Amino acid sequence: MSHQFELNQSNRSLRFPVIVMAGIVCTVIAAYAFAACGDRNPDQARANEPVGSTTSTTVPVSTGGTEKPVTFEMADSAYRGRRYDDATVLFKTYTESRPNNAWGFYMLGLSAWKSGDREQAERAFVQALTLDSTQVKSHLNLSRVLLEAGQPDSALVHIEAAIALDSTSSEPLRLQGRAFEAQGKTDDAIVAYSRAIVKNDSDTWAMNNLGALYIRLERFEDAIGPLARANEIEDKVATFHNNLGMALELTGRYQQSVEQYRAALAIEGTYGKAVSNLQRVELVKQDPSITAVDLTERSKQFQDQISKW
Repeated sequence: MSHQFELNQSNRSLRFPVIVMAGIVCTVIAAYAFAACGDRNPDQARANEPVGSTTSTTVPVSTGGTEKPVTFEMADSAYRGRRYDDATVLFKTYTESRPNNAWGFYMLGLSAWKSGDREQAERAFVQALTLDSTQVKSHLNLSRVLLEAGQPDSALVHIEAAIALDSTSSEPLRLQGRAFEAQGKTDDAIVAYSRAIVKNDSDTWAMNNLGALYIRLERFEDAIGPLARANEIEDKVATFHNNLGMALELTGRYQQSVEQYRAALAIEGTYGKAVSNLQRVELVKQDPSITAVDLTERSKQFQDQISKW
């Protein structure tokens, strides 16, 4: 049995289904956990390695009573190994000896951000940009830090700088969408995500973010296309399956949503969002009048839309 639940958010009345099972009312949307931005992957954010003498610089550092030289490669190896606390210490030591090396500060910023120290990350990225204001990656990752800190206005300054410096990439447009979304400018966010996808029709995170935003705006059917396409391109990302599952569930297609939540858990067995969503919906009986959606066809329709944007 399905009812409607009213949720006021930002002075807007949202209507979401409530599932009644065995006398227990479950507010569906309240249990959802979006993972929209999703582009915090170290491999996506990583810089190109500096070249020339920069990589061979050594810095004496005390380790276990002996001095051991810190090279860029050593610190970078810790970062690649996702030992972000170690990488932060090593890059901090490295930049103290090489205060004019913008890439060293960039990697310090990345390492600190990944280790959870946003303040040090922000200082490092700012210093990198002080040394080289054309460093697009520092603009982009500083904007990510600022978005996480709830400062979309400041983030937009660096996003716009990145757009001006690199007109070929979809990444700054995707981040622009996130910033607009944080400001409550949902129409502008949709335009930014769309521009990112036009720029790069394989930008799966822009598609994911667009689909998740459509869900927030109750445009559940619209959300299926970009999320189906994201999964079609890159089917090993748990977030994409989880969010597609939400779009399917909110259109009453419970059986297909269960498939997507299970696909997310097959990729990442401890993914809490998918666990909660699956537990909520796997025993719900689907209305037989609601037909399954052809995800391949929805993906194709979405691709056709892109060509007209």
